[in-house]
Amino acid sequence: METEIYSQGQIVEDLIKKYVINYCVLMDIPIEINRISIIAAGSSYNAGIFGKCFFEKISNVETSVNFASEIANSTFSNFDKNTLYILISQSGESIDTVCAMNKIKESGAKVLCITNNLESTMYKNADYKFDINAGREKAIAATKTYSATVVMLWLIAVKIAQNKHIDISQETKNIYSIRNNFDAFIKDIDNIDFAAKFLSKRKSFSILGLGYNYALSLEAALKIKETSYIATSAYPMGEFIHGHFALLNKENTFLTFVNGDCSETELKLLDKIINTYKSKSVVVSDVYEDYNCDILIKFNAGQSKIATILNMIVLVQLLAFKIAVRLKKNVDNPKGLNKVVKGG
Repeated sequence: METEIYSQGQIVEDLIKKYVINYCVLMDIPIEINRISIIAAGSSYNAGIFGKCFFEKISNVETSVNFASEIANSTFSNFDKNTLYILISQSGESIDTVCAMNKIKESGAKVLCITNNLESTMYKNADYKFDINAGREKAIAATKTYSATVVMLWLIAVKIAQNKHIDISQETKNIYSIRNNFDAFIKDIDNIDFAAKFLSKRKSFSILGLGYNYALSLEAALKIKETSYIATSAYPMGEFIHGHFALLNKENTFLTFVNGDCSETELKLLDKIINTYKSKSVVVSDVYEDYNCDILIKFNAGQSKIATILNMIVLVQLLAFKIAVRLKKNVDNPKGLNKVVKGG
């Protein structure tokens, strides 16, 4: 798992070089896209939440994200032919996702597939297809395939925006220096070991975020559950105060993310949660503020939005890894966990 975390800079750089030429994204996707539906499971679903943010904020396309199992087991079959269905599976053989793809294609709607397997059922049968080319992932917990999928979704969002003549210059700014940014970032994270030690002693805690940070919270919670067996739950920051924060009466600990571009609303919610419950708090931020928290994990922002997002993804992967190691868990082969694919 650790080796695969550290390999991500090269994988992302290769994707950028493949699809971005002179700051323009070149790829085969439909010209007219009215709506997008992302369908996936596990870490691929969490990547899809990032995709929803990208498509709505960058491309201005309404987007939904659904669990593959819900589509596969639904009796609904009237899929909209004006919607682009994006199905994500690292193996390209995930049982629920393959079943969902078959149902959608049978209705006559178009399917775009993102996978890490050129020989897979999904790659062979999709109308549009993209290989993230991350190499075989040996650890059970997805790391490099997750980051590569997020980057591929970002590339597709930028391409759609480009087709709609939306200015993408801020999105692609400094894009060719993303590998150097990654290498510098990974050597300079403050307090991550201290936070891992603190969180490893908790039986449960909540992880909160808003927008992109909610997508990050979902993946952080999954990674920590998969590798450490700690009961972590992710919530949108705003939704948490609608009853869920009663959990702090029991677990009394939470982890959250604050960026330099966070809204005033998000900061007020954070302050309210800390002051109301006097909770133990770990805040991950690229801003030098204490937020009245117990532990501040400080990292350096990237030179672009996507670079900062990738930095934060790698940070939560490292945090999950360090927590698991402290608990002496087998991070590469968690007990009772395997990748659910066709035939096994």
